[in-house]
Amino acid sequence: MSINKAQHALLKGNLQLTDLITRQILMQEPEHPQALQVRKALVAAVGQPQWHADDQHFLLIKAWGFGFWSDLDHVLGSLLLAELTGRTPVVHWGRNSLFRDPDTPNAFEHYFQPVSSTTLANLMAPGTSYYPPKWNAGNLHVEELDKWSGPGSRMTGLYFLRRPEHVVVSDFHIKVNDLMPWIPEGSEWHGMSRQAIYRRLVSRYIRLQPARQQAIDAVWQRLFEGHQWLAVHVRGTDKALELTQLSEVNRAYHRSIDRILSVNPDLKIFLLTDSTETVSEFQGLWGDRITCLDALRGQGLQGVHLSGHPGLLMGEQVLTDAFLAARCDMFLGNGASNVSTGIRHLKDWPAGSFFLLGADFLDQLDTSLHDW
Repeated sequence: MSINKAQHALLKGNLQLTDLITRQILMQEPEHPQALQVRKALVAAVGQPQWHADDQHFLLIKAWGFGFWSDLDHVLGSLLLAELTGRTPVVHWGRNSLFRDPDTPNAFEHYFQPVSSTTLANLMAPGTSYYPPKWNAGNLHVEELDKWSGPGSRMTGLYFLRRPEHVVVSDFHIKVNDLMPWIPEGSEWHGMSRQAIYRRLVSRYIRLQPARQQAIDAVWQRLFEGHQWLAVHVRGTDKALELTQLSEVNRAYHRSIDRILSVNPDLKIFLLTDSTETVSEFQGLWGDRITCLDALRGQGLQGVHLSGHPGLLMGEQVLTDAFLAARCDMFLGNGASNVSTGIRHLKDWPAGSFFLLGADFLDQLDTSLHDW
């Protein structure tokens, strides 16, 4: 990425791309004069977060509309935004969520307890102001409204930090890593590592519905209790279209698992995967040491969540897998997967118990969504 592109992005009002490019440049050359100049203009454009010390300002967090843990990552990034601006968060996974059934009003609350007592209906009171301007009291329930193009599209957390409106609406992916440079001194979040921020957000906001917790507890007692476990998450199917080196990463699991088992020979393996081929492969290699739940899986390059299965069933299965994995003694996963990186944040893993193959992509400065 070039400084010219950063300058052009700033002129267009593309704050997120400007931020990511200048951060990349300054990581390589901290005293780059043009990058510092562009960065100074960006800081002036974004400003310091405006704190709303009342109960009249809200952040509506819509479904990102992709994989379950990608959706949840968007929620966590948006919750950090709410924390930085003093807004009351409201999470509403509507019709664009892949993990709902047609009669599910808010899929998020099928899995998790509400993050606040405010609901979507509370945000439609007369006299309420909204941002971006594409939103109003009559269309808050609409999904995919000019999300990718048009006025108010592709808006990340930087655009919302100092908005005065009563309700701001987050419908485009917000990453914790993208907000971290904008955390002001004096904030409880200032100076924290990315992993620590995620862990605190999960601890503060992500609480399973009692029915989901009871179902997970029952599976644990039936299949897992009394043993030591290595949870292994392996992606297949459509992930190969996104990650060109997926087959190489997946082959590396064999060596890593054997090394872990050589030190911990009593471990059983809990396999989480979307691929029927992976189940057969692992059972052939490690036999009855392998346990995996009876779940929807795919073959070839067809993603399970894009195959027309009942949405709530898919969501319940991926949720159960992840929360069971977080109760295991050790974990091995794919650093390019939202599922693997999300499981890291579900508990405080002891040192030497959590491993990713490849870099954790949540730590990367990804311009792909913002290059417009």
